[in-house]
Amino acid sequence: MTGIVLKGYGLYYDVVVNGNRLRCTLKGKLRTRRDLQKFSNPVAVGDVVKVEIGPNGNGVIVDLEKRKNTFSRKEKGKNSREDIIAANIDLVIIIQSFYKPRLNLRFVDRLMVRAKMDAIPVLLCFNKIDLANKADERYVRDYYAHSQADIVCTSAVTGQGLDVFKAFVCNKIALLVGYSGSGKTSILNALFPEIKLRVSEISEKTGKGKHTTTNVEMIEPQVGYRLIDTPGVREFGILDLHPNELEAFFPDFSDARKKCTFKPCTHEHEPNCHVQKMVEKGAIHPDRYLSYLYLLSSLKEYYSRMYT
Repeated sequence: MTGIVLKGYGLYYDVVVNGNRLRCTLKGKLRTRRDLQKFSNPVAVGDVVKVEIGPNGNGVIVDLEKRKNTFSRKEKGKNSREDIIAANIDLVIIIQSFYKPRLNLRFVDRLMVRAKMDAIPVLLCFNKIDLANKADERYVRDYYAHSQADIVCTSAVTGQGLDVFKAFVCNKIALLVGYSGSGKTSILNALFPEIKLRVSEISEKTGKGKHTTTNVEMIEPQVGYRLIDTPGVREFGILDLHPNELEAFFPDFSDARKKCTFKPCTHEHEPNCHVQKMVEKGAIHPDRYLSYLYLLSSLKEYYSRMYT
């Protein structure tokens, strides 16, 4: 039998097989399979797996089908292991809020680059628009004006933008990722009141959200909507991207980088760099360029540690 992994916790996985939710364990050979050794866990939410029924009536995952993509990050504290958040995704929705927790567009840019590395489309969702002013919205739209990213501004309180959000996720497996408190759960509750997901308050001490979702989990609140909810993500390290490759994942630079004198050009210090000229002219948002430089620096540091 074939099923899709809905949730993983400890030694167990929930898998939907023929419309039924089945608790499964993992066959030992999958944990030792060489091609899966680089992952912190060999099976992730969204994986298509082959399942057999064990003698106790529970399922056993015996094989894993080829993935079309993964959305993953560097495992915390490790240099080479990959922590897969979800697999076989049609859309990554990066959610930020205009108010508590504050916008962090450099963090958003990291997530965008990771999605683009596996050619996964991205939707940028800026929530709590009811608490923002026109300057806030104008800033994020100017910042991403040439990024080729779709943007929706939403409010789970007033309902603004939710119809646009819902249209984007229809008939897709969509991964929702962002800070705790940014409003992922509130948006889902507003769109699908019947699911009644638990929502936590923002911490008064830190101004950051408290974790409500504790495990990555795929939910299907209505036919045609498969959404992967995630715990709040605050750190996100990128693996397997060389510093010289980073520019390709900033579409803002696409035309300008072709005119640079040096190939490759990091757009950091080289003379006659056309990207830097476009930044000076205002054709590339200066803060977006600065975000690129910060990410470039972190990738250089990562690769320097690998060879020392």
